[in-house]
Amino acid sequence: MQHPLLLSTGEFAQMCNVSRELLVHYDKIGLLKPKEVRGNGYRYYSLKQLYLFDVVRFFMDAGMSTKEIKEYLDNRTTQLFLDSIQTSIDRMGQQRDILDARIGMMEKMRYLTQRAVTFPKEQPRLSYWDETWFLTTEVRRERSQQAYAQAVSEHSDFCRNRAGVATFPLGRVIDIPDLDDPSEFYYTKLVTWISPPRDAACLGDRVECKPKGNYAVVLHQGGTSTVERSYEKLLAYVERGGFLMRGPLYELDMNSYLMSDSADDYLLHISVLVDVEDAAERGGGA
Repeated sequence: MQHPLLLSTGEFAQMCNVSRELLVHYDKIGLLKPKEVRGNGYRYYSLKQLYLFDVVRFFMDAGMSTKEIKEYLDNRTTQLFLDSIQTSIDRMGQQRDILDARIGMMEKMRYLTQRAVTFPKEQPRLSYWDETWFLTTEVRRERSQQAYAQAVSEHSDFCRNRAGVATFPLGRVIDIPDLDDPSEFYYTKLVTWISPPRDAACLGDRVECKPKGNYAVVLHQGGTSTVERSYEKLLAYVERGGFLMRGPLYELDMNSYLMSDSADDYLLHISVLVDVEDAAERGGGA
């Protein structure tokens, strides 16, 4: 009677293109046990187990854990295969969305940083912007570091755990109750620039669209402790041009602590939607 060919751990590992240590680990957790263990402790595998290893590798590539794969192997059926594949497809789709969001975030950070290098500093001007989508978190209406820090914590948690994105690029929505005194401003919302969401409804009222149009903009050099001087410049520019402001001020970090440990190097892009046509009709001009 011809005995079936058995492969040593080294031979089986070589045929599977994995390490001997991985096979020993699979044996210990019961995922792929050798066909035979001899008295000297040597493990031997059958050729048929190459197919079993292919099953393990297939579901590993599909994102299943070793525990999930073991449960599948113990209960293999066509329906269970279909159910497992669908679960893996759904899981990888979510992972793909997260990767797409992270790539989008990095592309936006690169774009903003490149723009910051060439954008005129502290010189207000008009600029047309397409619509921009933000994730938002409200900030308590009080001028305190505690209120801002609490909003940052809530915003970071929402972005990462609900929306699956990083908080960058980060920005703020600004309310200036008295336009003659820009130093008395409030941050009303934190915002993170995101790609247009596929399903905005699932994020509720935390998604906001900054409309396309003509914006009065200025690039502030320095941190938030000195930003009011750029608010003053931007508001004076709007007044000289005879423009009507059609919304709040937006402040977006272009260079931040990601690039430098000195606030003097920070660059904040400040913008407000303005009605240019009304200014032209009234005889105003930039």
